[in-house]
Amino acid sequence: MRIAVLSWESLHSIAVGGVASHVTELAAAMQRKGHSVHVFTRMAPGQKYHEIIHDVHYHRCPYPGHPDFVDDMNNMCRAMVDRVFAVEDFIGPFDVIHAHDWLTANAMIWIKQGRQRFSVLTMHATEYARCGNTFPGGRSARIRDQERAGTYWADRVIAVSKAAQSEIAWMYEVPAWKTTTIYNGVSPHRFNQNVDAGAVKARFSIGPLDPMVLFCGRLEWQKGPDLLIEAIPSVLHAQGSAKFVFLGDGGMRGQLENRARQLGVMHAVRFLGFRDGDELVKLFKASETVCVPSRNEPFGIVVLEAWAAHKPVVVSQIGGPNEYVTHEFNGLKIFPHPSSVAWGLTTLFSNFDRARWMGHNGRRAVEERFTWDMIADQTAAVYGVQPVQAPVAVPRPKEAPAEVQWPVEAQPAVAAAVGKPPAKRVRARLSLRPCAAGLPVGDSLAACRKALAHAGLRLWQRGLSLIVEGDLDAVSAAVRRCYAVVDGTSYIRATMSPVRPAEKRPLAAAKTPDRAEAAAPLRSLSERIAMRFPRTILGLQDEITTGALA
Repeated sequence: MRIAVLSWESLHSIAVGGVASHVTELAAAMQRKGHSVHVFTRMAPGQKYHEIIHDVHYHRCPYPGHPDFVDDMNNMCRAMVDRVFAVEDFIGPFDVIHAHDWLTANAMIWIKQGRQRFSVLTMHATEYARCGNTFPGGRSARIRDQERAGTYWADRVIAVSKAAQSEIAWMYEVPAWKTTTIYNGVSPHRFNQNVDAGAVKARFSIGPLDPMVLFCGRLEWQKGPDLLIEAIPSVLHAQGSAKFVFLGDGGMRGQLENRARQLGVMHAVRFLGFRDGDELVKLFKASETVCVPSRNEPFGIVVLEAWAAHKPVVVSQIGGPNEYVTHEFNGLKIFPHPSSVAWGLTTLFSNFDRARWMGHNGRRAVEERFTWDMIADQTAAVYGVQPVQAPVAVPRPKEAPAEVQWPVEAQPAVAAAVGKPPAKRVRARLSLRPCAAGLPVGDSLAACRKALAHAGLRLWQRGLSLIVEGDLDAVSAAVRRCYAVVDGTSYIRATMSPVRPAEKRPLAAAKTPDRAEAAAPLRSLSERIAMRFPRTILGLQDEITTGALA
C-alpha cells in the first residue's frame, strides 16, 4: 500500500512537539510492515527537497510564510497539495492520505476533493483542550472550524485516547463508526543504553544523589508547568536536595522563571529548553521520576518515554494518562493542583525502592502494549489492511523441497518465495525527475552514471533515463547506490525486467517479446526481483515490470 503522510513536523524536518516523534516512528513502522510511505512536511533551511531515511520518503515542501499562523498553515497545505499531485503524477496514486491535526487538515481536504483519495485524520489534541477547555474567539475559532471540516471530510478519524474520542464526538458530532482510538507508541530500545546518571546530573550542577524530577513538554498552560513550580516549596520541605529539570520551551517560560525566583526555589530549578536524541534519553535515564501535571492531556507520550527508561510517573488523572496508568503500580495519579503534585512527588521520594518497582512495571507495560509495530498494525486496520503475518512453512510432497509462503493479501509483491534463485540477468531503467520545477538534475544524473559505471554494468542513457544490464545481485547493489548518491533535488523512478537469453545483445537490437510469451515463463524470476527489491528500495516506483524495457 502506498501511503502519503501529511504533517507540519517530523524528526527529520522541523520538530516542535510530540507529533514529530509520532509521525516519524509510525512512518518507519509502517514501512517495516511492507508499505511504501511518503511523509510530506515543512522544510528547514539547508535541508533537501527529498530524502529517503530508514526507507521512508521525506518530501519537504517550501512555501511562502505569512504573519498569521492559520494563513501560514494554509500556505503550507497548498504547497503539500502541489507536491502530492506532482509525486502522484510521477509514480501513480496514493492509496491513503493520512493527515495529522488541523494543521494539515486542509491539505487532506483539497486532495480528497481533487482526486477522491481515501483520507484519514489523526487528532492529537483539540483547540478546545489547548485553550484550557474554553472556546475563545478570533484565531481559535478559525482553528476549530478547520478541525470540524477535517473530521467531516475524512473517511476515518483516529483519536489518541478514549477521552479525546469523546471530546471530538461531542464538539464536532463525529459518528462513532467513523472514529477509532489508537494510543501513541514508543521505541523501547532507544532507552536501553547504559547511562552514568551522576555524570549527566553534574553537567547541570546537580549532585549525583540529588533526587531529580523531570518535566518534559511545552511550557504552556495546558501542560501545567506552573503547577509544578508552585509545588516545589512543599517538596523541598520534605526532600531538601531535590532538583527540578524543565525540558521544552513555550510562552510561559519567562513567567515560570520569575515565579521560581519569587518563591526562592530558583536554586533547585533548571530550564534546559528543547532537547532531543541521545541527550533526551540520558536525561530520562538520570531522573528519579517524570512529572506530568497537565490540565488537559489527550494522551501524554512523555509517560511512555518515562516508562521505557524504567521511570515511575506522577500524572494528572485526566485525559489519556487516566486510561492507561495504573495507580500505585506503574505511577501515581494526582489532581492538577499544586498540593496534589507535591503529595505525589513526596510519596515517591519516601520509598525509592517502590518507585523503582513502579518504573519496571511501566517498562513491562510499554513492551506489551505500546510498541510502534503494534500501533502500525492498528493503523493499518483503519486503512483496511490486515496485519502482516509471519511466513509459515507449507507441507509439500516428499520429492519437492519445502517453500515459504507469504500471505498474498498482506504483501502482494512477495507472492511466492522460493529457494535461493540462480544468478539471472536483468535490465533496470532509472528515470530522474526534479523535486521542484526549475531544479537541475544534471548533477544527480552524473552521480548515478558514475556509480553505475563503477559497478561494471552495461550502461545506456536516453534523455534523463539510465538503463543498465547485468546480474540481479550487481544491478540490485548498483540501484541502491544510486539512491544514496542523489543530492536531494531529484526523484528516481526504477523499473526492472528480466533479460531473456535471446536478448543478450546490444539494447538497440533487442527484440521485445510478445506479452503473453514473455510473462508466463518469467513469473518466478519477476517474483524473485520483487523479493530482492522491496517497495521502499525502489524509491518512488512501486511496480516491478515483467516485460522487456522498450
